[in-house]
Amino acid sequence: MCLFLPGTQMGRWSVEVHLKKLILVIFLLTIACTGQSKESSILEKSSCELPCWNSIVPGQTTETDLLLILENLPIVDQASIQNTNQAWSIFDNQVFFSFQQRWTLSQKPKVRGYAYLRNDIVSELILCGEINTPLKDIIEATGEPESVLSGDHIEQSGRLVILINSQKGISYSYTDYKTGNNQQYEITPDDPVGCIDLFDPTLYEKLLDATLLSGGHYNAEESLKVMYPWDGYGNLDEKYPPRRP
Repeated sequence: MCLFLPGTQMGRWSVEVHLKKLILVIFLLTIACTGQSKESSILEKSSCELPCWNSIVPGQTTETDLLLILENLPIVDQASIQNTNQAWSIFDNQVFFSFQQRWTLSQKPKVRGYAYLRNDIVSELILCGEINTPLKDIIEATGEPESVLSGDHIEQSGRLVILINSQKGISYSYTDYKTGNNQQYEITPDDPVGCIDLFDPTLYEKLLDATLLSGGHYNAEESLKVMYPWDGYGNLDEKYPPRRP
């Protein structure tokens, strides 16, 4: 049996190998963290301003143009584009896609896109995930929302908040959580948006009635009963307390 002791040539070699491995791991983690911190907003990854996204305008863009745009966008994972040719809810067809991303252990898409069409025209475009965009940026780009949906009854592990501007054809949402330092639900300018939903403004009532603007919870009549007019940032329970239709 061979015994390699610290201080021997083989012992020193073994220690050096482990140190090099440790340094490599730290280096890779540093790169990963640096890369994440430099991720740009989804608004910066567009050639046009909201409620347009990379020349896709709900109510105007055809299915042919949609697919052509997606196939030529470097940020879109081309292998992920899926034209389902299947109807759903009030739509005739659905197209799904996800974004290119750096390698991760799970490889689960960080940003996903959903396009819904009626009569060969994009009616709704939803972008969800790590879109690196705070509320204030969307409000600055599209103006103050008209309505807010918020409440325990549409809550999961946190409170889902949905903000809607029917005239501009945009809805966006985020989930607020209570933390150890903050045991109140708040709406702030820097809250990170989880989903952006661009839609054809002429379909607003149809989308509302199909429960597509309330997270699948309320039809148009119920939504109007629980909606609040925008009243700025602050404590959610004071400005937009939970209520049922």
